[in-house]
Amino acid sequence: MIDVITLTGGLPRDAELRFTPQGAAVTNFTLANSDNRYDQEQNQWVKTRNMYLDVTIWNEQGNKQNPTPWAEMAADLKKGDQVAVTGKLVTRSWETKDGEKRSKVEFRATRFYKLPTAPQQQPNQAQQQWDNAAQQGQTAASGAWSQPPAQSGQDQQPPF
Repeated sequence: MIDVITLTGGLPRDAELRFTPQGAAVTNFTLANSDNRYDQEQNQWVKTRNMYLDVTIWNEQGNKQNPTPWAEMAADLKKGDQVAVTGKLVTRSWETKDGEKRSKVEFRATRFYKLPTAPQQQPNQAQQQWDNAAQQGQTAASGAWSQPPAQSGQDQQPPF
């Protein structure tokens, strides 16, 4: 059986930091991931499956091999953050107030990594010109793109 796995996904809501009665820190959050496929009839990407998995990160007090307060660091995770978590799947069982037995599979993370997100970029002026020329049926060998740039009176040498 595989003991350690790594998962990636996004947070659909903020992480929540709690403390046990003994003072141990624990952070809970949900990791969401979707599968997408290209639908040729709709000419667009569509989600085919969503997966949500509850993640728990504990501070492991007194563990010299893992002294980092991972639970307290994970408490800063916000809705929309993309993360990778390393740990294992565990089954947690409990009994409700009505005496019903319940169980749940969750991911017990030992480490997490906040993944960088790419900033939303606006198309630059050259890209917009290229798109406009393409819409007018121009190619690189015809129209404005086949002409050298207009000289502005200054020498067009690079500054290096």
